[in-house]
Amino acid sequence: MLRGAREWLTGAADGEIRALEEVPGIDPERLRELWCAEPELMLRLDRLHAAAQRAFERRTRTAVTEDLLRALGAVARGADVGRLETAVALAETRLEADTVTAGARGLNIGLAFGVVVSPVVLVVVFALGEWVPRLFGIHLGCQERQALVHSLVCFAGGAMGAVFSVIIRLRDPQQLIRSRAGRAAPAADPVQLSQTLRQEGWYRVVVGWFLATALFLLVSGGVLTVLTPPATPADLCGPGPLSAAGHEALVKAWFFWGAIGFLAGLNERWAHGLLRHPAAPRDEAGREDGTGRA
Repeated sequence: MLRGAREWLTGAADGEIRALEEVPGIDPERLRELWCAEPELMLRLDRLHAAAQRAFERRTRTAVTEDLLRALGAVARGADVGRLETAVALAETRLEADTVTAGARGLNIGLAFGVVVSPVVLVVVFALGEWVPRLFGIHLGCQERQALVHSLVCFAGGAMGAVFSVIIRLRDPQQLIRSRAGRAAPAADPVQLSQTLRQEGWYRVVVGWFLATALFLLVSGGVLTVLTPPATPADLCGPGPLSAAGHEALVKAWFFWGAIGFLAGLNERWAHGLLRHPAAPRDEAGREDGTGRA
């Protein structure tokens, strides 16, 4: 049960990759004849056979490998080559779907981890905000505490905005893989792809945190005057208890800073270029003009 849960999250464990020549029950001489007669088809088969043994889900590994070997064995015994072509085409489709599943699951796990960790980070930051000033003999007053709470509300909104931004832009699973590898290639390592996108999902949440914090500093510092908070910490702190209007202003301030953080988190796509190797665009341009150079 634990193994199944782990493989659902991180992919099936790596095993020994066996070449076609190492599969028992297939005549090596007949295999060489097929390579000579159908080189392109056999090359696709060889690549898919290796990719199937690296598939993300174990059931995909088993099913695709068995189907390919069954079709190859039938053709080696004299069956029509069309059966092998059909098996190869079906294997390509299933492995592409497996790659998309690996990428989507990895990104979703990364985003979920960021959402779960966000409240923990908020509590830690709030505790540090209360404790660190005391080391220097500084005690936070009502206004300072209100400002700290507003910053944390904005911080949480940034995490939610980043997650929402990724979800609405990746409704097409194929887009997920194209944005990462250029296309859904079954020959890629889907387990590694899942791990990479788990990290990327976490990075997106972190980017949302920083964008929300930056916007909070700009608005609170008076640098950005287009957005005006409904209530400042000074308005919410007084000698006596808050009035009904004061409580209403307090709630509005929470919603205001949460919305500001959410809007900032929606712009996490600004960091998309930071997650790519800087040479990738030049390589793609070189392939387009046929020179292989930038």
